[in-house]
Amino acid sequence: MSDAPGDPSGPLAALPSYQPTAGPRTSAPVESVWRLLPLLSGEVVGLEPASVTAFLRHSLPATWSLFRGVSRVAPLPPRIRRESAARHPEEEDDEPRARALLATCSDAVGTRVASGALDVSLSGGVDSAVLCTLAARHAPGQVRAWSMDVHFADAVERHNARTVARLAGVEQVDVPIPDALLPDLFEPAVIANESAILNARAVASFAFYAEAKRLGASVMLSGAGADEVLRGNPLALASALARIEEDRRLARTVLRAAVDNLGRSPDEARGGPWSQEDGPALSDAARGGPWSLQDTEVSEEVRYAEWVLRELVLPPELRGARAHGLTVHTPYLDSRFADVALSLPKSSLVREGVGKWLFRHAVRGLVPDEVRLARKTPRYGHTALSSPVRARWLELYRAWLAASRLEPLEVIDPKAVLTLLERYTRMEPEAPEADGVDRLLMRLCSLAMLHAHAAHGSPCPES
Repeated sequence: MSDAPGDPSGPLAALPSYQPTAGPRTSAPVESVWRLLPLLSGEVVGLEPASVTAFLRHSLPATWSLFRGVSRVAPLPPRIRRESAARHPEEEDDEPRARALLATCSDAVGTRVASGALDVSLSGGVDSAVLCTLAARHAPGQVRAWSMDVHFADAVERHNARTVARLAGVEQVDVPIPDALLPDLFEPAVIANESAILNARAVASFAFYAEAKRLGASVMLSGAGADEVLRGNPLALASALARIEEDRRLARTVLRAAVDNLGRSPDEARGGPWSQEDGPALSDAARGGPWSLQDTEVSEEVRYAEWVLRELVLPPELRGARAHGLTVHTPYLDSRFADVALSLPKSSLVREGVGKWLFRHAVRGLVPDEVRLARKTPRYGHTALSSPVRARWLELYRAWLAASRLEPLEVIDPKAVLTLLERYTRMEPEAPEADGVDRLLMRLCSLAMLHAHAAHGSPCPES
C-alpha cells in the first residue's frame, strides 16, 4: 500500500497489507485488517497470544500480524547502500549533491501539488518548512499551512511555523487540540491505526486530521520520513536500542511465567504459528533490534528506517488521516527523493554531530536560518503523568487494564499490570522510568482495544 493510489511513492512510504493464513484466501492482500477479518467467519478472532508476546518483546517478525489467522505482507525495502569509504568533509564536493537533492525534493513536491495537494502540515521544523515553501512556489496563493496547537508542541517550532507561513505567503490554519479531548480519542485512534499507540502525539495527530478535514483539507503534504532518509538524528539507532531494552525489561514484569524465552506459550510451542525455524532468528531479535529479523542483504540503516516508519511513524500519518477521509502524501519518501538521499555518503549528512547537514546546506536561502539550523527537539513525552488531564488518562488506563480486558489476551498477568499501574500513579513526571512504564501501559491498553474490536466484530472504521 502506498499513501495514495497511483502515486510515485517508494516502498519506504508504504504500510504492510494483510492476507489470511486460515479460512478463504483473498485474491490480493488487503490494505486494512478490519476489511479482512469479516472474511474469517468461523475462525477464532482476536489477537494471537504469541504475537502479543513477541510485540511486547520487540521480536515480532515483519510478516506477522497481531491478529489470529492473519499475516502481514511487508513492502520490499530499497537496496541502497551509502558510500563506505570515509572521506574528510573538505574533500567532499557538496554543491552538486546539494543542488541535486533540492531539485529532487522540489520535483517530488511539485508532482504532489500538481495532483491537488495544496495543504501542508507545518510543524515549524526544517522538513515541513521546506515542503511549505516549495509548495507555495509551485502554487502561489493556493497553499494552506496547518499547524497543531497542543500542550506538548514545541514553542520555538510554533513560532518558526508562523514565520515560515508569513514568508512563504501562505494562509496558516492553527488547529487547537484540547487536552481533555485526547483521552476520548485514544480508542478511535488505536482502531484507525490498526496498531498500538505509544504516546499522546499519535492521538493528537488523529484529532488534527479530523479537524483539518472538517475545515476543508483533503490532500495534505507531510514531512514524515525526512529524519529516516536524511539521518536527521544521528543517535537515533542507539537511542532506539536503549528504549527497546527498557521495554523488554518492563514487559517481562507483566508477561505470564508460562511464556518461554522465544515468546511462546506451551500451546504455541507445540504447534501454533511458530515453527522450529523461527527459533534462532527470534532469539537473536531478543538481543538486538527487531529490524534484525528483516532481510540482512539490506543495510541496517534502511532496515531500521523501514521499521520506524512501519511501526511508529506512518500509521498515525496515513491510516489515522485516512479514517477521516483525508489523504496524506510524504514527498521525502518518494522513490525519487529517497533513492538520492539514501545514496549520499554519511559524511555529507552528519557533521559535528548535526544531522541532515547536506539538506540544511541545500535549503539555505529557502527557509530562515533559525529554522534551517535548529537542532531537533524531542516532542513525545509520556502521556498520563505530564498531561493537564492526568486524572482522566489514569481513569482510562484503569478501565482498559482491568483483568476482564487483559485475560482474553492470554499471555498478560493482570495482577502484575495492576501493581505496575499503581506504582506508576505515584511517580513524578520526571522519574527516570516514567517514559518506559507509560509506553508499556499505552501498548497494553492498545492491545486490549484491538482485541475487543476484533473479537466483537465491530464495523470497519472507514465504513
